[in-house]
Amino acid sequence: MGVEELLDAEALAGYFTARAPSLGVRSVNAVDRFSSGLSSLSCRVQVVTEGGPATWVLRAEPDHGVIPPYDIGREAALLRNLHAAGLPVAEVVHVETDSAAFGRRFALMSFIEGEAYRSLDERLKDESEVREGIRRQFVETLARIHQVQDHGLPGYADGPSSARAFVAVCRRRLAETELMPRPLLRHALDVLDREAPECERLVLLHGDYRLPNLKWRDGRIVGVLDWELARVGDPAADLAFTQTVGAGPCAIENDLADYYTELTGNHVDQRRIVYYQMFELLKSCIIGLAGAHDVAAGGSDLRLLSVAGLGATAEGIVSLMETLLARLEAVET
Repeated sequence: MGVEELLDAEALAGYFTARAPSLGVRSVNAVDRFSSGLSSLSCRVQVVTEGGPATWVLRAEPDHGVIPPYDIGREAALLRNLHAAGLPVAEVVHVETDSAAFGRRFALMSFIEGEAYRSLDERLKDESEVREGIRRQFVETLARIHQVQDHGLPGYADGPSSARAFVAVCRRRLAETELMPRPLLRHALDVLDREAPECERLVLLHGDYRLPNLKWRDGRIVGVLDWELARVGDPAADLAFTQTVGAGPCAIENDLADYYTELTGNHVDQRRIVYYQMFELLKSCIIGLAGAHDVAAGGSDLRLLSVAGLGATAEGIVSLMETLLARLEAVET
């Protein structure tokens, strides 16, 4: 069975009856794939259960994707731990770890009602009480994530070992996806491996912490989405992400960096920030190469082309990394 069966209400209803009777599903009224999101196959599932109507999110491992390897079981276990810790995340309803069911593993979780903001959202351009409240909550929620202890993910001995472990992941992914040799990117990975910084302590990292991955309701964050890039590492990695890929009014720098330190006690060291800015630029480029590779390999989701363009910016990214490296050396001296 494949994607078509997973998106078919009748087939999914049959699955619930045969393999997940404890959910009490009486009927599946609709299965609608979300238009956004490239990391996983995600759908809204509307069902009627013995307890009444319910709306769930189904997240499945894709045939083609930009950030493999995928492990929906790992993601579901993390979400369960975070939910138990009181973080605003979806509640896991069911996990299918046998790919024989629909040709892939998947998880069902609660649907979080709310709105999302974009970095260029018109509502966030003016200096206003609403904008300031959003900025502060953005920092407060990341601070809570960084303070979670029982997340269940494996850790590392120190900051450099964590950074180098992710360098190794990026190096492997580059080797898997480059359609032609990219010596500049390999050189950049060597630099990142060599310059891996010390840090005060390791924390749970979201890995993709930006406004579009947050749900808001009545002026409050009610959902933090998309945890597939979560790992244990230097808190500066998440902060640098908000300044690069997630750049916008909520970039955690200056006054927001001071607020973050006030909440967590984690010192925002500029050398580490610059290092992880370099890392995020390189990671974005490799994700772009992955998009191009997966389309070339037969991926039918042409939205992958929206990130494939990042792979063509290697030279520009490496040039910017050289500028950041100069800043890194300036910080050291």
